[in-house]
Amino acid sequence: MPPLPPVRLVLDSIQQTTLPAAGGAALVLALFLVFGRWAGALGSAAAVIAGFCWANYTFTTLSWDETGRVLPWKLEGTHSPAWHGLPRAAVVLIVVGLVSRWLGLIVARYQPEHRWWGSRLLTWAPRAAGVAVVSGWLVPSQFVESLWVWPALAAAMLLSWIAFDGLARGGAGGQVAVCLAAVFFAAGVVLIHAHSARFMDIAVILGCSMAGVAVVAGAAKADTSGAIPAGVGVLPGLMLSGRAVLDSNVPLASFWLVGLTPLVLLPFLHPAVARQNRWLILISRVLLILIPLAIAVLLAAQNEQLAFDEE
Repeated sequence: MPPLPPVRLVLDSIQQTTLPAAGGAALVLALFLVFGRWAGALGSAAAVIAGFCWANYTFTTLSWDETGRVLPWKLEGTHSPAWHGLPRAAVVLIVVGLVSRWLGLIVARYQPEHRWWGSRLLTWAPRAAGVAVVSGWLVPSQFVESLWVWPALAAAMLLSWIAFDGLARGGAGGQVAVCLAAVFFAAGVVLIHAHSARFMDIAVILGCSMAGVAVVAGAAKADTSGAIPAGVGVLPGLMLSGRAVLDSNVPLASFWLVGLTPLVLLPFLHPAVARQNRWLILISRVLLILIPLAIAVLLAAQNEQLAFDEE
């Protein structure tokens, strides 16, 4: 049995990470939904941002330079490591996602039905461009000379976005948020086995924020598509940086399995699959998400011991 974390660390994590992220996200989304379920997409986006800021912000100083508990608010120019750009990438993709969504809805209202592709193009062309740009920020310096890393990271982000967005707009908003929470929690377990409490905190903050969104969205049957860009912007980049900068025996497969798990949801966008029994689809989604995550965590635990005193 692996060693349990000290009680002090558990309590600190609950106080500084779990409650602020989950509670802040749930509160913000609930406030938006007061205006109606139509505000779900915008509310879920604001909820994830609020949850992360609440868990990351500290009041130890009024200077922007030292108020980030896990991630700095201010980048150090070109010398900043790639993972410092994760919040900026998430915010950019959230904004692009919301704006492109509204453009697509407006065009879909006025265009002829046989030209449905016009609204889709206006929705996904800006998103693809946004992913191409921000993925370049998240390539660690160790992989800059590997020409395949940037396109692979961009493809993983975009395909994950397509998978989650299609399910969220199809009425499974709460389930999508739960899936994102599960993926980030598994990422946290893999990253703490790689001896980085800081990287684990990033994953746990996002996981708790998504969990807060899931609780409220599940109760209100709200759309959570606005929160998806934060997940797809942070998850692959975080796992890539974890593999690049952390020195541990955690196998490469653990990082790949967590980072690419969202892609298992792509088949559920096919109409033939979507028409199957609702409970069969739900069980299949759960299994397809949990199996690679469980394998990733098991491989990490088998190859590396926990070290709770690591930063």
